[in-house]
Amino acid sequence: MKPLKIYHSKLKTPIGTLYLGKTEKGLKLIALDKEEWQRQLLRLSRKHTLQFEHNQSKFSQLKQQFGSYFSGRKPLTEFKVDWDGASSFQKKVWQAMKKIPYGQTRSYKWIAQKINVRGCRAVGQACGSNPLPILIPCHRVIASDGGLGGFGGGLKTKIKLLRLERAI
Repeated sequence: MKPLKIYHSKLKTPIGTLYLGKTEKGLKLIALDKEEWQRQLLRLSRKHTLQFEHNQSKFSQLKQQFGSYFSGRKPLTEFKVDWDGASSFQKKVWQAMKKIPYGQTRSYKWIAQKINVRGCRAVGQACGSNPLPILIPCHRVIASDGGLGGFGGGLKTKIKLLRLERAI
């Protein structure tokens, strides 16, 4: 197996502790809870021998951006991302999600139309496998009928994020 060095840190936020991971290529993981962090690492360990280094300084800019975001002052800006291991379909869905403006929502159907596919369920699965929630704003994706749909961090967290952005 190929080695993969993961730099990691934590950040306390109004929605709980975020678990952050990055590689030399860029940001790799944001987990909304410890269980999701462990699931993500298990998924990566199937293809890599993971090496860990706790490193606060590698996340200082991201932590500042999250501080601003959770204060309602400024949306998160672009960050270098490590997409290795993601399918081309997932990348298309995640790129479409990045285009959803701060404070707005879009439907799974909207994303499907943007990337020229018919399968809203497949889009939903790709949204659910998003390794960078909040930064790639899967919380802004809702059902066509206006229902909230799902969210890996739970619907309460999705509602908190949408209220923070004044999207609901």
